[in-house]
Amino acid sequence: MKFGTGENNLYRIVSHETEGLTKITSAELLKENETYKVISFGNVYYSSTNTIGLFLNGEYLNSGAYLTDEQLNMIEENTTWYLGTVGQGMNYKLAKYTDTEMNNLTSNTTIAKAGLLRLGELMAGKFDRNENNATYWLLSPYSSVGPRTLTSYGYSAYNTSVATNYICPSLNLKSNVIITGGDRTLQNPFTLALE
Repeated sequence: MKFGTGENNLYRIVSHETEGLTKITSAELLKENETYKVISFGNVYYSSTNTIGLFLNGEYLNSGAYLTDEQLNMIEENTTWYLGTVGQGMNYKLAKYTDTEMNNLTSNTTIAKAGLLRLGELMAGKFDRNENNATYWLLSPYSSVGPRTLTSYGYSAYNTSVATNYICPSLNLKSNVIITGGDRTLQNPFTLALE
């Protein structure tokens, strides 16, 4: 879908995880002046106050360099982001649930307007292999001592919170956002408006 501005103007639908909302993510790694943006995570757990969270919920949403005012009005203000820990060899379902049968949601969450994709979430491994050695941050922590990344080879890995990696923003659109045109192709992506 057409969303965003300039070189960051294409997003993809991820899911309808929260009733009435549509989760989307940038179709490309975030760019700034034709260069992929890198940033440190800043803490083990994502929040709107750690390094990456401050950027996504601050500069990314406020500068007009990434999104128009109309698009900002389409984004749900208070999204719940699930922060379930997924260590080595553990099931990706634990990124959202306390059990692999998906009966109970994790209580480890944060509320923010903008976030990242979880490990195992649709579109989390969407980039071409080796594209710019695209190791980027995921929302799901690896353990209580480190955040998780997804590598250019499609592997998830542990990283330190002070390392710098690429970012792929994720947002939830409000329930009154409608498709106004397009046919969901790259040449003619969906266009959106508030109903």
